[in-house]
Amino acid sequence: MQIVIVGGGTVGTEVAMHLQRSGHSVALVEPRAERCAELAEKLDILVVEGSGASPRALEQAGIAGASMLLAVSSVDEANILACSLAAQYGVPTRMARVRSSGEFRAKGSPINLEALGVTRIIDPEHVMVRVIAQVAHIPGASEVFSYHDGEILLARHVMRGDMPIIGHRFRDISAIAGGHRFLAVALRREAEGKTWIPAGDDTVIAGDDITTAFTRDSLPQYLRMLGLEHRRLHRAVVSGDGLTAIQLCEELATWVETVTLVDWNTDHAMRAAQRLHDIEVIHGDPTERDVLREVSVGRADLFVGVGNDTTRNVMGALLARSEGCRETIAVSFEPSSNRLFREIGINHVISPRRAIAQEIMDIIARGRMSVELQLRNLDLESVEMRVGEGSKATRGPLSEVWRPHRRQAIVGAVYRGGRAEIPQGDTVLQAGDEVVLIIKPKHVGTIEGLFRERR
Repeated sequence: MQIVIVGGGTVGTEVAMHLQRSGHSVALVEPRAERCAELAEKLDILVVEGSGASPRALEQAGIAGASMLLAVSSVDEANILACSLAAQYGVPTRMARVRSSGEFRAKGSPINLEALGVTRIIDPEHVMVRVIAQVAHIPGASEVFSYHDGEILLARHVMRGDMPIIGHRFRDISAIAGGHRFLAVALRREAEGKTWIPAGDDTVIAGDDITTAFTRDSLPQYLRMLGLEHRRLHRAVVSGDGLTAIQLCEELATWVETVTLVDWNTDHAMRAAQRLHDIEVIHGDPTERDVLREVSVGRADLFVGVGNDTTRNVMGALLARSEGCRETIAVSFEPSSNRLFREIGINHVISPRRAIAQEIMDIIARGRMSVELQLRNLDLESVEMRVGEGSKATRGPLSEVWRPHRRQAIVGAVYRGGRAEIPQGDTVLQAGDEVVLIIKPKHVGTIEGLFRERR
């Protein structure tokens, strides 16, 4: 499939990289000459220097023959105009990154983005709220992926010695989890310095870094299996100076007893207080210990630093942790430092741009394309594929079809007829099924061949 991306920032670059590695023809339009040079050296794609609002630049990128346009620059107006131009070239799918805080999507706005050529909106604030809420529901996870609007989850935990799962073989996990299906799809054993797709006879030991696939309905049992509480949060403190903080407070208030917002921007704090009727809003700096003590952060179950300042988010989370807060989340706009932030004690560090890229990948995958997302620090990728008519993957139960490939990849979940399920050895894939796989990168081409339509 031929795809044109407008915007060569972190989001555009990450999406381009995954799509190119998935075998799609990708062209990227970026106005900054130095950034174009970096991208041309880094990625095996066509890079065009120019504006996404320029017909000439879009034509150089091959817009006339494209099946999809992804406008993900940081400027709403440029993204909308790029979609409008793409519509005139007959591009069927046109996605635009448009902030809910912008004038085009303000409450009461008469603007119809669909009439302007946008077929799908990517809302950064909405994506961040959903990702943070999802992480908050899964205590202790170092990484969480979701598919099909959260129906399928991949959660990653490091095993502690006191967890009920320790000492059990993977094939016995469902038995200790009340019959709910769980599938371990990746195992990192640091002591041995290697990562692999676990087999049923592998045994869980303390220190194992395990990624597990399960359905949303099985989340309470998953946490119980790890000896983690599926708890109702009683108190949450959010710090931030933007719309994401306000929307997150509104979301948390639907299932958390007490939510407090700490906002260091005077004007924004006043606007937040007018909108958030049942939520306490404090004007103050989350990097000041007295401010956090004023909102009783030491008794909080959750602290989230979600402002536009990475330093404030990280420092606030560290202070909250030192005061006794149980779980901390910090939003970081500095992806190169995220690993360090985790190592110094923050439970979860979330990159907005990576979250948006994952959202785009999930949307694209639902459109019958295969896309990849890399699991952090693991030589494995999460890939979504649709099962083709007559494909090799449909020619028997997974225990037989998958035998030659069991160390190359694993089918972690299946989405069929609007329902998610975790497969077993006797599961037979059907044409039209959408599957989530974990694959070693060098075997992606081989595995894709199993799902290719055959007449």
